[in-house]
Amino acid sequence: MSEPLQQTPGTPRKTVTGRRPAAPVLHLLQENHRLTNHSHVLCYGCGQGSDVEWLQLRRFKVHGYDPHPPFGYAEAPKGLYDFVFFNYLLARLKTDAARKAALAKAFGHVKPGGWLVVTSRSAMKAESPDGENGLLRFFQELFSDLDYSDLELLAADAEDRSVAAMVRRNGVYAPAVPWVWIDDREEFLAMCERLVREPVIGLDVETTLEEPRVLCTIQLATPQRTFIVDALAVAPLDPLRPVLETDRTLKVIHNAMFEEQMFAKHKIKLVNVYDTLTASRKKHKKSAVSGHKLGETCERELGLYLDKGLQTSDWTERPLSAAQLAYAAVDAEVMLLLHRAFCPPPPPENLELF
Repeated sequence: MSEPLQQTPGTPRKTVTGRRPAAPVLHLLQENHRLTNHSHVLCYGCGQGSDVEWLQLRRFKVHGYDPHPPFGYAEAPKGLYDFVFFNYLLARLKTDAARKAALAKAFGHVKPGGWLVVTSRSAMKAESPDGENGLLRFFQELFSDLDYSDLELLAADAEDRSVAAMVRRNGVYAPAVPWVWIDDREEFLAMCERLVREPVIGLDVETTLEEPRVLCTIQLATPQRTFIVDALAVAPLDPLRPVLETDRTLKVIHNAMFEEQMFAKHKIKLVNVYDTLTASRKKHKKSAVSGHKLGETCERELGLYLDKGLQTSDWTERPLSAAQLAYAAVDAEVMLLLHRAFCPPPPPENLELF
């Protein structure tokens, strides 16, 4: 279980219409950069819509659902969401069976790697006399029928007299081929000699978030293995030039402009590039699709869900966590899968024996 996130005191909560203030967990997750404007949000059982209104005013992609009179949010949710909020509903559901059934329906709208967030005032009664352990047992039992990986207990809000917990849905794509961490100069040189003979590689990088951006890791994927290079440790990066500047090796990248800018700082050009962002835009230019970010493209073209939560983590920290390494490996690996989806190989020719 993760450490509880802390609520900043005195956060304004009133809505424009004077309805019930928005749930404190919304402020908490936004302040901690967990909930962003890129998140697709569902407020399940949203009542009069205070949470929906709060999110809409901040330009979130949000859908409210609560068909029960007198609320009238009758349009059923479609698709899957990054966050599904189930705020203050437990008190409206009078039995454990009803609560678990409603939670299962709400959880069904969470995409793999996404979060179901439950806010409850009645759960506060479980805190005493065992404190946080009592709350943890309460939510573990509440979520016992759900297929989740992580459970986070968030800091209780004294003003609201509520507590929130969130669970992350299983099912995100994990690396399917072995990956190797390269932070030794000799290993880096050997890797470059091997890659220069590859016809196609997937390429991705991780950087610092602040400008000027610093190149932290370089991921290069082949069908047999993915290499994760510690760019901070093996610099200078000159041995990569024969790999990235040859027209004999196709480099598959999502939003290649960013990688081009990062390697330009090291005086390396990218030659013979296939940009999956451009490919997605061309394929769907006449149709309404959710977007063309890497995660959205993988969901649409491959039916795979990526964990993008670590994109904004600290990539200068060493050692990187196991989750960061898996994240880095996947982003390069799926480049090859997307290339095959956008450019499928021709079917084998029929061989006539006679």
